[in-house]
Amino acid sequence: MKRLVLLGLLLAGPAAAFTPELQGVEETIERIGTKVLWSMGYPECRQGILGFYRPSIDTVIICQGNHRRNVAELLSTLKHEGWHAVQRKCNNNRAALRDDQIRPYLDRNDRVNLHRYHPKQQRAEAEARVVEQIPTTAWIRGVKTYCDL
Repeated sequence: MKRLVLLGLLLAGPAAAFTPELQGVEETIERIGTKVLWSMGYPECRQGILGFYRPSIDTVIICQGNHRRNVAELLSTLKHEGWHAVQRKCNNNRAALRDDQIRPYLDRNDRVNLHRYHPKQQRAEAEARVVEQIPTTAWIRGVKTYCDL
């Protein structure tokens, strides 16, 4: 909770109104036992890295400094990386959606970027890119249902 207050201060202004939405996603991720770390200086938070899920420490790291006060982007990244934790913990490291549920929602940029991932990771990454687009209340409800919370 303290870290979201800090986040709200960093985002100061109209964007701070989205803090409850970020808090809801963070709390949902933490309910499955995964930590969320809001970082301004984590070593892997190089330029262009918005966030990542580190399975070895079961933590989602959000590279806050790379978001340029963009709450929508922060929310999208948190849902995306949180979904990787869901894939690992609630579905044995597998994607939950079928290809026909993923493909229509990937834009050209996503399709190009997916080739940067190991072939075994591409489907899970594609699914996370689609799931991050789901409205927040539906995302939270979906995680709760999918992970039996």
